[in-house]
Amino acid sequence: MSATGSRVVSDQNLELKDGPDAPRGTLDALAQTWRDPPGLIGVLSAVNHKTIARRFIVTTFVFFLLAGLLALAMRVQLARPDNRLISPDLYDQLFTTHGSAMMFLFAVPVMQAVAAWLVPLMVGARSIAFPRMNAYAYWVFLFGGVLLFGALAVGAGPRAGWFSYVPLAGPDYSTGKGSDIWAQMITFTELSGLLEAVVLIATILKMRAPGMSLSRMPLFVWATLVTQFMVLFAMPAVMLASTALILDRLVGTQFYNPSLGGDVLLWQHLFWFFGHPEVYLIFIPALGLMSSIIATFSRRPVFGYPAMVLSLIATAFLAFGLWVHHMFATAVPELGKSFFTAASVMIAVPSGVQIYCWLATLLTGRLNLKVPLFFVLAFFFNLVLGGMTGVMLGSVPLDLQVHDTYFVVAHLHYVLIGGAVFPLFGAIYYWFPKVMGRMLDERLGRWHFWLFFIGFNVTFFPMHLLGLQGMPRRVWTYPHAMGWDGMNLGATVGACVMAVSIVIFLFNVALNARRGRLAGADPWGGGSLEWSVSSPPPPHNFDALPVVYAQEPLWSARREPRFVSGLAATAREVLTTSALDAIPDTRPLFPSPSIWPFISAIATTVFFIGSIYTPSAVWWGTVPVAMAMVVWFWPTRRENAVARALERWPEQAGRAQKTRVPHAASSRDGSSLDAQPSTLDVRALPSFGFGARSLMWWATAGLMLIEGTVFALAVAVYFYLRTVNASWPMHAPPPSLLWGSLNTAVLILSVVPNELARRAANQGNRELARLWLAVCVGFALIFLVLRGFEFTALNVMWYANAYGSIVWTLLALHTTHLITDTVDTAVLAVLLYTGPYEGKRLVDTSENAFYWYFVVLSWLPIYAVIYFAPRMSP
Repeated sequence: MSATGSRVVSDQNLELKDGPDAPRGTLDALAQTWRDPPGLIGVLSAVNHKTIARRFIVTTFVFFLLAGLLALAMRVQLARPDNRLISPDLYDQLFTTHGSAMMFLFAVPVMQAVAAWLVPLMVGARSIAFPRMNAYAYWVFLFGGVLLFGALAVGAGPRAGWFSYVPLAGPDYSTGKGSDIWAQMITFTELSGLLEAVVLIATILKMRAPGMSLSRMPLFVWATLVTQFMVLFAMPAVMLASTALILDRLVGTQFYNPSLGGDVLLWQHLFWFFGHPEVYLIFIPALGLMSSIIATFSRRPVFGYPAMVLSLIATAFLAFGLWVHHMFATAVPELGKSFFTAASVMIAVPSGVQIYCWLATLLTGRLNLKVPLFFVLAFFFNLVLGGMTGVMLGSVPLDLQVHDTYFVVAHLHYVLIGGAVFPLFGAIYYWFPKVMGRMLDERLGRWHFWLFFIGFNVTFFPMHLLGLQGMPRRVWTYPHAMGWDGMNLGATVGACVMAVSIVIFLFNVALNARRGRLAGADPWGGGSLEWSVSSPPPPHNFDALPVVYAQEPLWSARREPRFVSGLAATAREVLTTSALDAIPDTRPLFPSPSIWPFISAIATTVFFIGSIYTPSAVWWGTVPVAMAMVVWFWPTRRENAVARALERWPEQAGRAQKTRVPHAASSRDGSSLDAQPSTLDVRALPSFGFGARSLMWWATAGLMLIEGTVFALAVAVYFYLRTVNASWPMHAPPPSLLWGSLNTAVLILSVVPNELARRAANQGNRELARLWLAVCVGFALIFLVLRGFEFTALNVMWYANAYGSIVWTLLALHTTHLITDTVDTAVLAVLLYTGPYEGKRLVDTSENAFYWYFVVLSWLPIYAVIYFAPRMSP
């Protein structure tokens, strides 16, 4: 019986246990339990990570193809001088949509999508963490992409470039709704990306197979982990920037209006603080794909594993110190330019280390020259060229000469296509047999590779020369006398060759997805865990979860294979392990398929799009979003019954179990697992844990990192605007201390009932937990009432000047988070009073208190900025 279709739940149903010697009936029950439901409702309710990831990958490639067609149209327009095939306005929409789609709808999302499919299999897990959140992230992403291309289809597309610089994108120069649609597309895609980052981080840190310590993780998993932490700190910057832009356009704030205290360079600082790390959000996962392919086709583990990991981390850190090298042509202080020049050169060092390690692996291995390796070898040529031009652009004198020319266009595409798309195509040829169970045709693959490689270089290499000759970016035509005709025509021919190669690739995929040669479980002889299961993998990934002893588990012959047993086959039960050493920790119950993530995404879409046309949508649009998400999280009767039965398992299993499951604190690097027998029985583990043992704790921590970054950036915006305005706070009197101080006192006092609720939840005391939660709700309501008086007591309106805009924004940001947590606290209190599955609810209560502390602490610097900073002399 399946977890979604069974009508009766009992301990006897749950006694079907998995394991390496499980009978066929148990394996069938596992597959049925983890399978997505049939029919249209089943399609909309699917939460299996492989299903969602396949949709993600296909959707991103559809956007890639559409953006590629736009690029081809632009190249046809530029093939000849004085061409009038495309009007200037349409050309502006084309290049804006092309760049926006490639950067926000393809490059970053496709890497997250590939990771969402591969990471659970690579780390030996049955699912991705938070499968419903994963599904919601996909639907939000899809609707954001449809919004952008739908606007272009009706002639209302954005026209200010994929970077949407102000004042061009502001209300004075971009009429219509194009820039508003662009800003909301950013909100859609970055919300999706941030949720995916939290999901992937929790999966990697808490759901690895026993024994897979951090020092044994595949390099692609390391690259994914590093990238997702970058996402948490980078994406909030562009979300804040685009929110300020749409507020300027729709409700009259003045963030980017220099005449009223705003600053146009503020946009560039916020955007490029995200924009340059974004290049590495694309590039670092590609490095992980490279490592997997090189290891398999060299028949040896990648040389210098510790150096590779440290290089990934160093690249991530340095990526956040480069954003101003996009602004060398602005009035940035010369000393600052020198710093960013040094950082631009320095970031080449860890990339060089990785290239050295890969070359050492290739030179000392036994090469198997197949299509995936061809794409990898092309990467070296393209990336070195793109990296060299990147170092050149890091030099201020040269950058000033080629800024906003086609030299920059050439560099960008050599880095992004050469450094990311080539490895991505290699990864598709490499993992396609695992995803579909069929091999792609080798001959068609080689045609695809050579045409794409030749077409790419014919297209973009001449752009270096065009840039050196002075051809500016984003021009829709040019006069014959400039002498740019021949190279532009050649670039257009190269683009057509690339298009032909993509057609061959699509034909290869379509032909062999169902009719290709059967692949088998491990057609390439890979060493990581995904190759240990059938192709395509079963819905539950692993019949029995493995125990890991090496970086390449399938190549290790030191021990007999060992597996985990004791997880239920008729419930979506998973194993969590400790973050550092992957020692078995808990066996939580995962949610079943649900249509509510889809409905929540629909409500979110109506909210976002409605806010483009009327500010009242912000108030009314939140109601259906909140209702949909409350129903989403509300447990069903079946979920309660299964969870209660699973909670009784440890008591029953503990008396009969002879093998003790080692605790995380008792071992380093999984060594105590060596003493265990061939089967590691985990029935004695609890179904949930508090603190860092809980998946919800990691999700809450990720949410706090995101919101903390938003608050920190908003405070930084306040002080940036203060530095560029000598009359700050724009002649407005400082706000009265009364309401803000009273509010602060109430908020600090609210920590007490929250802490008492947390302690009661950790002790399993449901009655006290719900009592103190109710008190917490009371404190929150008092605070919100006082916050209303606080807004009315401000001495400046949001539309008056930049000072009023940032003060109102800081208050609104904090109020939004407090309202959200108040609703969450109220729902938890009701759940504890109504009596559903209390174990999970008690964990949620503990993590809710954890988040409340963040809400309190985040208010203190905002309070200081709003009430004390204006009283301090500049």
